[in-house]
Amino acid sequence: MDKFKQFTVLYIEDDEGVRTVNSRFLSRMFNELYEAKDGEEGYELYKKCHPDIILTDINMPKLDGISLAKKIRKEDKNTKIIISTAYSDKEYLLEAIELNLEKYIIKPLNSRNLLPALTKAVEGLEDEKNVKIELCENFYFDNKTSLFYLDDKVLEMTKKELLFLKLLVLNKNRVVSYEEIERFVWGDEYMSLNSLRTTIGFLRKKIPFNCIKNISNMGYKLKLEK
Repeated sequence: MDKFKQFTVLYIEDDEGVRTVNSRFLSRMFNELYEAKDGEEGYELYKKCHPDIILTDINMPKLDGISLAKKIRKEDKNTKIIISTAYSDKEYLLEAIELNLEKYIIKPLNSRNLLPALTKAVEGLEDEKNVKIELCENFYFDNKTSLFYLDDKVLEMTKKELLFLKLLVLNKNRVVSYEEIERFVWGDEYMSLNSLRTTIGFLRKKIPFNCIKNISNMGYKLKLEK
């Protein structure tokens, strides 16, 4: 079970009794467990905490599980999402396939149906962590070490420079908003636009080509073509 301890999970369930029981199981397995009682609260926690895995009920107040998954998938194709439901429905199953969900589990949740789904999600995350993401020839990001390499040597960066470029690389197919950058890179600190631009300015001098593209009034995106 040690491999589970590397990752975080967000559990969304509106039934407090069910949530309490399953949370005990999940908290023993994972490095960090986040809990939410409905889809809206779950989505806010997702944006704030960036969990590796999301386990969500399908029928919830405010925002149901499928709608939540659709909202997340608009920008994020990588987070592992597992959906649980009290009944089987072919329409939901088809939507689950289209949304690239990890698993569709029929309640009640127990170790027999939950553990295989979580194991599949964790194995997928481990495979992704071993992948090197090439930005250009001899310049790449290694998911295993969370470092950037140039000519097979670690590229020296400040913590903020590293976190910023890592955030862009791990979300390479979309625009990363200013709010996400502030949460991920600055944490509890206030991020001014001047401090962000200064960080990016120094970073651009260190990387072999300008792979950082500003999207006006939205945020930043990785640009791989030179």
